[in-house]
Amino acid sequence: MAEIVAGVAMSHSPMIMTNEAGGGEKGQNFIRTASKMKEWLNEVGAEIIVLISDDHFNSYFYDHMPSFTIGIGDCEGWGDWQIPEYQIPVQKELARHILDAGLANNVDFAFTMKMKVDHGHTQAIYFLDPELTIPVVPIAVNTVAPPLPTMDRCFQVGEIVRQAIESWDTDKKVAIVASGGISHWVPIPKVESEKPEDQGLIKVLVNGRQEIEQLDEYLTTRETRVTQIKSGPVNEEWDREFLRLITEKDFQALRQWSPEYIEENGGNGGQEIHNWLVLLGILQDFKPEVACYEAIPEWVTGMGIVQFKQG
Repeated sequence: MAEIVAGVAMSHSPMIMTNEAGGGEKGQNFIRTASKMKEWLNEVGAEIIVLISDDHFNSYFYDHMPSFTIGIGDCEGWGDWQIPEYQIPVQKELARHILDAGLANNVDFAFTMKMKVDHGHTQAIYFLDPELTIPVVPIAVNTVAPPLPTMDRCFQVGEIVRQAIESWDTDKKVAIVASGGISHWVPIPKVESEKPEDQGLIKVLVNGRQEIEQLDEYLTTRETRVTQIKSGPVNEEWDREFLRLITEKDFQALRQWSPEYIEENGGNGGQEIHNWLVLLGILQDFKPEVACYEAIPEWVTGMGIVQFKQG
């Protein structure tokens, strides 16, 4: 049977790519720690990465917004935020096995044989396996378009993914990576906004990518909305409470966090901790250790990395 050997949960931020220097020594600490995670995954012999993250209205919009999507065929990056347009190798046999196991256990993944992922997934690849030597199973969680899956449901999905991996008839070593969070506030309007300046973007969010007449102009506008922010709020106290509950394995408390509570305390971008809950559902018996946490307003994000070792 396949063996799960390691886990890494880590924040992502576009600002790392566009304003690395702005993060100062705190940012460099995060980058150094990410490099150590890359070395560690090689040391433990990870042969496959199950990569859990989210889409930021690049592949999925309100015209079609699945809660959980798994890629079972080709996968490539959008190339957003100066990250390469990776042609990502997919471990298709395991991906299909997880899909089938989910269907057999009341988890109905949406699935795609032509998956495109943005910086949520590709920044993790950029830091952990930029040479694309380790095939992945990409899983996307809806963390941007309410109504969101509950934290409890994300944890349950993780439990099924764990069952699937361990029932896969192979001796491969699998690592679990979740990318996203922690606290940050993203300048994306709510679909119910009536502000005139939001209507163009809302039209795209509701109707999908086909509404974009000038793609380059649209992408530039979106990038400008973010890069014009030189410093953003970070809720360090809330971030550290989240990390404390992980290290103390108080998963029951985290499973009860509502989307409303998360947004109030961690921002709309803080909803990305849903990705971490899938990982926690998989790695319940692993030993979590905070490898790095830095509150970096210049990157508009509370940046954390948690390492999960076999117990």
